[in-house]
Amino acid sequence: MKASTHKTACILCSLNCGLEVETKDKAIVSVKGDKDHPVSKGYLCQKAARLDYYQNNPNRITKPLKRNVAGGFDEISWDQAISEVAQKLLSLKTSQGGHSLAYYGGGGQGNHMGGAHSGTLRGAMGTRYLYNSLAQEKTGGFWVNGKLFGRQTCHPSEDIEHSDYLLIIGTNPWQSHGFPRARKELTAISKDPARTMVVVDPRRTGTAKRGDIYWSIKPGTDAQLMIAMIAIMIQEELFNKEFLAEHCVGFDQVQLHFGKINIDEMIDITGLDKDSVRKVTRDFCKAKAGCVRTDLGLEHSINSTLNTYLSKLLFLLPGHFGKKGTTNLHTSLVPLIGHSREPDSGAYKTKVTGMHEISKFFPPNILPLEIDTDHPERVRGVVVDSGNPLVTAADTQAYEAAFKKLELLVVIDVALTETAKLAHYVLPVATQFEKWEATFFNLEFPENFFHLRRPLFDAPDTVLTEPEIYRRIAVAMGALPERFPILEQVAKLDRRFPKLKLFPIALAATLKRKPHWKQMLPIILHQTMGKLLPDGANVGAVLWGSSHMYVNEYGNEAVEAAGVENKGQGIGEALFEKIMGSPSGTFISKHQYEDSFQFIKHKDSKIHLAIDELFTEIQNLKPYQSSTEFPYLLMAGERRSYNANTIIRNEAWRKLDPDGCLKIHPSDAAREGVKTGDEAWLETARGHLKITLSVTDEINAGVLSLPHGYGLSHPGKADEKDGAAVKMGPLINSLTDSLHCDPIAKTPFHKHIPARLRAS
Repeated sequence: MKASTHKTACILCSLNCGLEVETKDKAIVSVKGDKDHPVSKGYLCQKAARLDYYQNNPNRITKPLKRNVAGGFDEISWDQAISEVAQKLLSLKTSQGGHSLAYYGGGGQGNHMGGAHSGTLRGAMGTRYLYNSLAQEKTGGFWVNGKLFGRQTCHPSEDIEHSDYLLIIGTNPWQSHGFPRARKELTAISKDPARTMVVVDPRRTGTAKRGDIYWSIKPGTDAQLMIAMIAIMIQEELFNKEFLAEHCVGFDQVQLHFGKINIDEMIDITGLDKDSVRKVTRDFCKAKAGCVRTDLGLEHSINSTLNTYLSKLLFLLPGHFGKKGTTNLHTSLVPLIGHSREPDSGAYKTKVTGMHEISKFFPPNILPLEIDTDHPERVRGVVVDSGNPLVTAADTQAYEAAFKKLELLVVIDVALTETAKLAHYVLPVATQFEKWEATFFNLEFPENFFHLRRPLFDAPDTVLTEPEIYRRIAVAMGALPERFPILEQVAKLDRRFPKLKLFPIALAATLKRKPHWKQMLPIILHQTMGKLLPDGANVGAVLWGSSHMYVNEYGNEAVEAAGVENKGQGIGEALFEKIMGSPSGTFISKHQYEDSFQFIKHKDSKIHLAIDELFTEIQNLKPYQSSTEFPYLLMAGERRSYNANTIIRNEAWRKLDPDGCLKIHPSDAAREGVKTGDEAWLETARGHLKITLSVTDEINAGVLSLPHGYGLSHPGKADEKDGAAVKMGPLINSLTDSLHCDPIAKTPFHKHIPARLRAS
């Protein structure tokens, strides 16, 4: 078969850079950056070049599987799989209530179109229990955003490209990216004498090596550092009085709490130089355009939710908000999250642990506790879609024990993952390159962007897309009809005469008669408007609705400023058509920087700086004390050149670090009597792993670091002694404890795990 070239995007991190790929037969044979992509502009890192390891996965499943009495799997038909799964879900819902069921996942990196339709399945199940990786990482920050800006859906975005003073705390964008063209931007800043980059990290990372100033902070003391910097702003009156008076409330409470802080004592805890901290704080406040970039190094460390609050005060107090080169709130075509009530205002809570919902999500840390109990209202059935919590969520042992107690576990995935191997049913889906897909990680401002990707390959006849699986199960459960004939006919007329708005009118009338269908609207669109879209792009129908909602929320002017031309069909229709017709993606709106203030959702349109719960945490904050039993601190989940969660399962894709080595400082290695390449046992209070060591001075003494994305079962390989599947590198979540987490958001403290080493 002759090779052909296609536009698509990378799926290995949240940036989803545009790609131009060459395919032949069923393989991706070459990859380069797409210069036509409006955001990435041809930028590419090393990981994308090896995406064929994802597409041609040796663990790929292409037929539905059912667990047999021997513990293996039998292939079954789709009719049998859908019928039996639907019957079991319906039985649990009827006998135990919808809260006996939970849904985990709903889209991996870049696999979001299926997740956008998952509300149909949750609606049919009657559950509000939605668990996913965002809730393992970001809900503390979402909760803080809700307090500051009025809704948990208000999400700040850093304009690093135009900043002149950048604070990078607890993240390594040289490897983890996190903003467009990260390596090019970091290089540009490092070479510009008029710009300053300060990097704070216990590891001398690729980013730290390019910083103007590098602070090798003691692990777990980020809160003390940021408290000291905020206290310097307050006590030296470096804050922006005009900004705070015009745009904020609650500053008097912030001033009261931080005015009492002993700055020198706080800096001493961090191990940093007092003069340097004071100078950087002063210079950052004086900067024309300052940015603060953080990520999991803060969010997965102790004081997680507090850390996210403090990091936002760092840019708000000097007024580095709502202007070029600072932090802004951005628009969302398809919002990733929702807004949940506070616990004292009727928040929905789980039945067993009483954990409250944040941004419509529940944290994976509590799910094993909701299952593995005798509580009469425990979770008894779970559907996992595009996720592998047995490996990626904290506490593998707890998940394994809990999942084995479920009455029903259904896994929807492309591969027979570690979680799938425990399932009662495994339902195979098309890969991200075999269907229409998109990412909703569209965080740019003032110009925002969306990329709907076309399939590169035909999917096997024996797999389905996620929306089709949801639809079939919902129909089999009696939650939806097989077809919507009236809406189908109206949709055909609407496509001919969109200005008449016939379909929106008919759809509104339908939902008024059947309000319980609102949660299932994406599938209704999929089965009506979606059938009229070209080349099997049914999932694109949800973007038709989102395009109209986007225009209603953000206005015609911003959409037209992005080059969307209204040629009489209406600006919402024009936006939808542009998205559908842009293989490299397209800008969907262009705002002014000051529009950020319009996106604040408090009734007074101001930022509410005071969060009482976190003031209490500051008052009770104590420095971490290591123990003789566990003298090291393990940072679990380092981003390295070739790791990507569990989406690529063949170890051959790794050009570097095939063993997932544990990094250790030379002084610690000397004390332990080990060297690079040696094996040792790494132990925590939760478990132990045999690991391979790498001695390096890029890491602080007393600190150990392991990557994520390892510990997967090797396809086709078994241990010579016991026949068990060989694991590829360290499974770090066999060392983590679900109870070692943030008190507010239950975010796991992956970056701060007490540990010890023992000779192999």
